Amino acid sequence: MSRIEWKTLLVVNDRSEAEVIKAALEAQGIQAELFQEAAGTVYGLTGGMLGEVEVCVTPTDLVAARDWLKAYQNHQLENTLGEDSSPDQ
Repeated sequence: MSRIEWKTLLVVNDRSEAEVIKAALEAQGIQAELFQEAAGTVYGLTGGMLGEVEVCVTPTDLVAARDWLKAYQNHQLENTLGEDSSPDQ
């Protein structure tokens, strides 16, 4: 079994945000994994080095992941709702 050499895409201080980003990347076909210091996970820390969560991707997905992240941060992701749809329908 080969070992994956993960590349850090982004570091956040919010596990929930990291989970959302991971799910969104995976929805795009980009393999992602989260890494956090064990003590930060156990104690639910959200600040400092122990609270940091690394969002990592494979080297082959790094370019696509960076492109997605740039669009995400610039609020340029495609809206998949129909023109006549609203979020509360």
